[in-house]
Amino acid sequence: MDGAELCIRFAYITNKLRYCGPEKAQPAFHRYLLHRDNLPEVREDIRRFEGLYPYLDAIAKKAGKDFLDREVVEAYWLGNGLLDGFSDAEMKDVIRSLEARGLPASIARKRIDELPQGMFPHHDFNVFYVGVGNITQSVEATLPNMDNCRIGWGKVVEVVSKDTALVMTPALQKKKGKIAMGKEEPKTVVFLPEVTSVAEGDLVALHWGFIVMRLSREQQYRLQTYQERLLRQLGGPGNQPVA
Repeated sequence: MDGAELCIRFAYITNKLRYCGPEKAQPAFHRYLLHRDNLPEVREDIRRFEGLYPYLDAIAKKAGKDFLDREVVEAYWLGNGLLDGFSDAEMKDVIRSLEARGLPASIARKRIDELPQGMFPHHDFNVFYVGVGNITQSVEATLPNMDNCRIGWGKVVEVVSKDTALVMTPALQKKKGKIAMGKEEPKTVVFLPEVTSVAEGDLVALHWGFIVMRLSREQQYRLQTYQERLLRQLGGPGNQPVA
């Protein structure tokens, strides 16, 4: 799987739901997943995603790689060593880039002023700290929306129909006003059968109730590790903005 396909798999559902990215990306993404013959079009569409591209660009520039390099894409969506070593100044620059793409100036200034030390440009930093929906104003920054938007993981316990499965997955919860990882719960999710083969016992990545891909144990470990690291580092007073 190349970096473009990996990125499309994660961005596909939010674009389909019209939460982010250009509307014209949907057929282009689907075509690439099936045929991989329209990379220039896909690259341009991904550049137009309001929140996604500034993060990919920041990781790519720091690593000296293309923004659709597989390792860059995996760093943003799942987590890997390319996230390590980002300075507070670099993360503030990412927030400024998000402001230029639609994040309201008042929110951007507050996030910059209150940025905890040690942050890194993972998708879930955008969910937990910048605030789900704050860039495009597409959804409210509530706990259920954060839980849907963060990259989740779980095990398929039943394939219900040709494009629906039941997955056991941990859910976010609030503990003393802070976000924390809760117990596993059953969740009905959908998938693209023409793209992803799903079977009972598969470990999968989830985004907005959509099975993105099957995960290896190593990928799941890295995803969980970086996500829990974010939650720990955002655990100080006022660091987790939840509606």
